[in-house]
Amino acid sequence: MFEGHHGPITGIHCHTAAGPLDFSHLFVTSSFDWTVKLWSTKNNKPLYSFEDNSDYVYDVMWSPTHPALFACVDGVGHLDLWNLNNDTEVPTASITVEGNPALNRVRWAHSGREIAVGDSDGQVLVYEVGEQIAVPRNDEWTRFVRTLAEINENRDDAEELAAQRLSA
Repeated sequence: MFEGHHGPITGIHCHTAAGPLDFSHLFVTSSFDWTVKLWSTKNNKPLYSFEDNSDYVYDVMWSPTHPALFACVDGVGHLDLWNLNNDTEVPTASITVEGNPALNRVRWAHSGREIAVGDSDGQVLVYEVGEQIAVPRNDEWTRFVRTLAEINENRDDAEELAAQRLSA
């Protein structure tokens, strides 16, 4: 059992991008607690919590072609693209759909170059994802290994600090 969200989970997606390294142990979840969390099947606690959203996060999905890229959508019309090799604090790219409808589904095209979102008004919007974001450079796989190592180190440091505070 994996515990870490403080509200209903609205989306789960396992890493599927095929490449020189296997990241199939990773998955992301979205929730009504306004967060997206990164997990590994090797640990039942979240590796990282993305807390940039300002409403329910309805869906999340890894890019089918880029190892460190995922998309999420929320209840105020935001589509966010996160490249974890660039930043874990803010999305690499973000758009807000006109009228701020709740975006409740996100799906990547197999090419990783288009992304579709479904909204609360019954519309499906398809966006082209720029090459500089969608197409992984040759070093993205090894960079993602380093990114994950940094995330784990920071999580371990935070847990150690919390344990020290409890014992003080």
